[in-house]
Amino acid sequence: MPDKAKRAELAQKALDAYLHEHSGIRRWCYPRASDDIGESDIIDLVTDLLLLAEMKGHDACGVVRKVEAHLQAEAGLSC
Repeated sequence: MPDKAKRAELAQKALDAYLHEHSGIRRWCYPRASDDIGESDIIDLVTDLLLLAEMKGHDACGVVRKVEAHLQAEAGLSC
């Protein structure tokens, strides 16, 4: 399994592709001038991934719960 840095790099590529498809138009908040991306950009991508999960027959809230547990186990974060 790739380390945290490699996984973050892959996630950055996914976010970059996502933002490229939106042609710079963001849905709600704009990042601070010092940021390349804002929290809202990540939230929009995650929301759309959850909508995809729902369209594929998965329980989006169940996916969120599993992600939270997975994040706590892998990253040592408490949410």
